[in-house]
Amino acid sequence: MEERIYKNVAQLVKVQRARRKRPDPWSVEEACSFLENAQTWRDYLYAAYVLILVLGLRKGEVLGLTWSDVNLDTGELHFRHQLQRVRRRLLHTDTAKTEASEAVLPLPDICLAALRLRKREQEAAMERAKDLWTASDLVFTTRNGTPVEPRNSTREFDRRCERAGVRRIRVHDTRHRAPRSTPPSTSTLGSRCRSCATPRSR
Repeated sequence: MEERIYKNVAQLVKVQRARRKRPDPWSVEEACSFLENAQTWRDYLYAAYVLILVLGLRKGEVLGLTWSDVNLDTGELHFRHQLQRVRRRLLHTDTAKTEASEAVLPLPDICLAALRLRKREQEAAMERAKDLWTASDLVFTTRNGTPVEPRNSTREFDRRCERAGVRRIRVHDTRHRAPRSTPPSTSTLGSRCRSCATPRSR
């Protein structure tokens, strides 16, 4: 006589969950090589890479950064906005009003130099574009003043990794070498990349 089984046998089998791969961020040497290459080749996202690597900002926060958020005189930065593509729409929104999002970050020399350079480059691009320029307060824009597509910035990052001869990692993983809890003044990267802290003549 056949014996009926009323339990789902599959539920009795314990399957171990796959462990999430731990991020493997760059070493200081790799990060410096990447930044120096981006600066040498006048990458328009060079300052964005500096902010991500040194301050640990998210890609959306950097792409959504406005000049109103930056004080180049006092060397301070607020991150109040983010740029994201949601359901085929590119949205420039306010960040959630948390203690972290309303914090004021002091800018190390390497960040100040990069942002001042970006300011000059953007002003030059505005003059070249003339009537084609799309006015906004965004720090990072295309040659015509439009916002930088997040996906395009990722492609640019991957290409820069290849040109700099460093390991290709996710943009998000670069943040693990610069947590926000670490004061920028103690940033090893900022002190090691001396050439990046000195703006090149244009």
